Amino acid sequence: MGNTMKRSKYIASCLALVISIAGSSQPLALTNEAAKLCQQMKLDAALEMSNMALADKSEAADAYCWYVNGYVMKEIYKEREYGLRTSVFRDNAMKSFSYSMNLKNAEQHASMTRLAMKYLASTYYNDALQASQSNAVGAEQEAYRLFETFMKWMPMAEPGVSMMGYRKEFTKSIGQRYFSLWQLDTDKPEYRDKALEQYEKIVKLDSTEVDAYYNLSVIHYNQAVFMYRKINHETDMFDMMTIQEAAAKLIREKALPLMDKAYALAPEKGEVVHGKIILHRALDHEKDVEYFKQEIARLMREGKIKADSHK
Repeated sequence: MGNTMKRSKYIASCLALVISIAGSSQPLALTNEAAKLCQQMKLDAALEMSNMALADKSEAADAYCWYVNGYVMKEIYKEREYGLRTSVFRDNAMKSFSYSMNLKNAEQHASMTRLAMKYLASTYYNDALQASQSNAVGAEQEAYRLFETFMKWMPMAEPGVSMMGYRKEFTKSIGQRYFSLWQLDTDKPEYRDKALEQYEKIVKLDSTEVDAYYNLSVIHYNQAVFMYRKINHETDMFDMMTIQEAAAKLIREKALPLMDKAYALAPEKGEVVHGKIILHRALDHEKDVEYFKQEIARLMREGKIKADSHK
C-alpha cells in the first residue's frame, strides 16, 4: 500500500463529425458557403464567411447558421488550439452551439449540434483533470473553472446524463493532487487535510465508493508512517513510546476501519486485501495477516487477481 493511491483516468472523446451542407428549409447562401469552405479545411475563410452570415438578419435567424459558426470554430480549436485551456475558439463555439439550440428550428439540427457540444465538453473535462494534477500556481482554480464549464455544457449536450460519476472522478483527482503535495512535504498537514476532505466529499456523494475508502485509509496509514519516521537515535524513550502509541492508534482507529469498509464493498479486490495485510501487520495482528495472505493466494489461484495487481 504505502504511498499508492487509486488514480483517476482521463476520458478521451474522438468523434467523427461531418458538417452538413444545406441543412435548412430556407436558402442560406453565406452559411452554406461557409460549410463548404470548412469541409475543404479553409478554416479562416470559412470563419469569415460564417461571420458574414451571422451579420445577415435572415440567415442569423436560422439555427443552422449558428451551428455552422460553432462548427467552424470547433475545427479551428481542434487544428490550432487543442489542449489550450484558455481557447477562445472553444468557448465561442460552445456559445454558438448553445444559441443555435434556442432558435425556432433548432430540433432540425439538434442531433449534430449535441454531438459537437459533447466533443467540446469532453475536452473541458479532460483539461480539468489535467489541470487538477498540476502543482503550478493557480492550477487548482483553473481546474475548477474548467470543470464547472464542463458541468454547464454537458447536460445540454447529453440531456438526462448523470453527472455524479464525473463529479466523483474530478474530486478524486483534486484529492490526488493534495496527496502528492503532501508526499513532497510531509510537514505540511494542510495538504493531507485537504486530501482527506476531497475523499470524504466522495463518500458523502456515494457511500459505496470503494476507492475513496481505500484512499482515505492510505492517507491515515501514511500519516502514521511519517510519525514513525521521526523516531531516531536522539528520540528519548518517553517520546518514542508516545509517538508509537499515537501512530498505532491512528492505524487502529482510522486507517483500519476505512479499509474494512472498502473490504466489505469489494472483498475480492487485490489492493484492498493487500491493504488489510499491511494494516494488520502494522498492528501485529499475525493471525489476520496470515488469513489475508491466504485470501490473496486464493484470488490468484482463481484468476480473480493477477500476481502483481495487489501491490
